[in-house]
Order: sequence, then structure tokens, then C-alpha cells
Amino acid sequence: MAGAAPPLLERLGVRYLRWRASGVAAAQAPASDEVHVLNVEERRALRRIERTAIGRAALAGALSGLACAIPVLLLPEPPGGDTAGLVRYWAIVGGVMAVASVAEIGFLYWDALRAVHELAVAAGLRVRDEPHGEDAAMVVAALARAALELPNPPNDGLGVDPTRETSRWKVLAASLLYKLKVALTGFVLKAILRRALGRVVVRSWLELVAVPVTAAWNAAVCWIVLREARLRAMGPSAAIELARVLFADGLRLTESGRAAVLRAIGGSIVRTGDLHPNLTALLRAARARVGDAPVEALDDTRRFLDELPRLPAAEQALVLRVTAVAAILDGKLAPAERRLLGEAFTACGRPFEVRRVERLRRAFLRGEPLDPALVTALAGVEPVPT
Repeated sequence: MAGAAPPLLERLGVRYLRWRASGVAAAQAPASDEVHVLNVEERRALRRIERTAIGRAALAGALSGLACAIPVLLLPEPPGGDTAGLVRYWAIVGGVMAVASVAEIGFLYWDALRAVHELAVAAGLRVRDEPHGEDAAMVVAALARAALELPNPPNDGLGVDPTRETSRWKVLAASLLYKLKVALTGFVLKAILRRALGRVVVRSWLELVAVPVTAAWNAAVCWIVLREARLRAMGPSAAIELARVLFADGLRLTESGRAAVLRAIGGSIVRTGDLHPNLTALLRAARARVGDAPVEALDDTRRFLDELPRLPAAEQALVLRVTAVAAILDGKLAPAERRLLGEAFTACGRPFEVRRVERLRRAFLRGEPLDPALVTALAGVEPVPT
């Protein structure tokens, strides 16, 4: 439900980010450019923050893996018939593993929140005095979810069901594999080493495999988290700028054209299966530009594609640009989004040139000023006469 309270972990993350912001907001200088535009100093600061945070995450994983391996290395495993000895052995080993794992997870969550806040500040985001009104709270919540690896809310009161075309079994399988990533990697690596080294290596020493495995996974996950947090910090500012470029002042659309614009964004949400906060910001910015009257079936991609050919050529070009912008604003161009773009261009009788979309996506990721010419070029050539 749209009015449901956020999860406890998200609320704690938001509270922590606001507490951190309260201590630095007064000392921050006004931003010299938009948040989505990264100058040389900001890029340098972001790289330093990311490298340092990734190093801390890897070190935490290595120390946790080492702590879990130490009791296995030092304590002889009792024979199978010694029930009391086995209970004591696994109580010690399991207890150390539990404490080490809890400490590692707690540190990673806290450190991710700290790094995300530093990253947002370095990018020029003002958490306390963000000029987008209610969007400020949405940005902070999105940053907290990125830091804590929490899923985006499935319903934000926008009339879009992001899972409309998503297989529930596929989502469940992906989630389980993600949760088991460290255990599966360690198991496979241990099996390979046992086969390769045989009796040369004592069995218990194989537990040290967890040290580099956990460190590597923590580093990889931290990189993903910080990349996503950077996108979420830049996204609302970029959405407002792109909406300004897409929808000129005084623009007048037909009712069908207005509906197609909003369905283009809804279709991108559906094709990714995720209500990404950057797409939420784009949908709100588009509504502010084209009108906020209700539109039926924002998440119906089939209806979107069926009605697209009936629009005037100028409105088709606008809708294609909106579709392309929506496809890249989460930093990726997923295969399902690419298919939607191809289907939309085909419906309008225009060739789809993915390099135009990739050019804008790369500019956004690098934090470059968003050239209106790149946005205009998204629609490609005029439709082919029939």
C-alpha cells in the first residue's frame, strides 16, 4: 500500500542520514552546479570515497572470514561418537561464526550509510535544504535503501505495478541466489582446491578460503551499493533537467499524447520490474509538465504500443524521447527496456539506433551536463513513408 510505513531498517537509515546531515549542513558551500553535473573536484572526491569504502568493506570481510576460521584451525574436531565433545566443538565454532557475522553485517550497514552520505555531499546534494520540496524526503529514503540493500517499494501511489510483467518465481530465485552468493562461492572454491591439492593441504586450512572470498564479495557489493547511491543522488536533479528539455514551455499535447508520455515511463518501470526512485522522479516531473489528470493503465505496455502509431508525428517523436530517457535514468539499459524501445520505434515506423541512447546514458553516468542535442537526437530520423 502507498500509505504503509517504511521498513524499520529504512527508517533507521533515514534517521542516521539526517543526523549526519545536521552536523555538516551549516558548513557546506552552495553548489556551483546542478547535482547531476559532476565537476573535476567532485569526481575526484567521489573516487576517493568509493575506493576507501570498498577497502574498508573488503577488510571487514577478511577479518570476519579469519575470525570464523580460527576456531576450526585451533580446535581438533572430536570423533563422531563423542556427542558431548561435538556439541562443545560446534557451540564454540558456531558461536564465533555468529558473533563475527553479526559484527561484520552491522559494520557494513553502518559504514555504507556513512559512505553514502559522504558521497551525496561530495556530489553536491543538500539533504536538509534540497530545493525540490517533498522530493528531499524521497531522495534520503532512496539513499538509505541503497546503502542497506533494501528493495524499492512496490507501490508509490503512482498507478504503476512494477511486477506486472515479472515472473514471481524468477524474482524469488534471484533473491535466493543473491543471499547465498558467499556460501556458494566458498563451497565451489573449496571443492576445487580439495580436488587440486588432495592430501597436501589439511582439511581445516581450507576454511581460510573464506577470507579472500568474503573480502572479494564485500568489495564487489560495496562498489554496487555506492554506484547505485550515486545514481540516486543525481537522479532527481537529472529528471527535472531532462523534463525541462523534453517538454518546452507552453507545450500542448493531445489527451492521447499526454497519456502516451506517462505510459512510456510506466512501461520502463514495468520492463525493469522495479520502481526505481529516478523513474519515480521522472514520472512526477513529467506530470508537472504535461498535467496531472489521471491516466488509465500507466503500466500497460501493450496498450502503449498499440496507441503509439495513432499519434501525430511530433508527439510520436516526443514519446520516443521520453521512452529512451526513462530507459537510461536508472543507469542501465536492460534487455527488456531495449526491446520496449525497439517495439516503440517500430510502431512509429522509425529505425531504432541504440547508440543514441547509449550516448545519453554514458553522459548521465559520467555526470556531464545533459546536452539538449543528445535528447533531441533520441528520436532518430523521421518515419519512413508507407
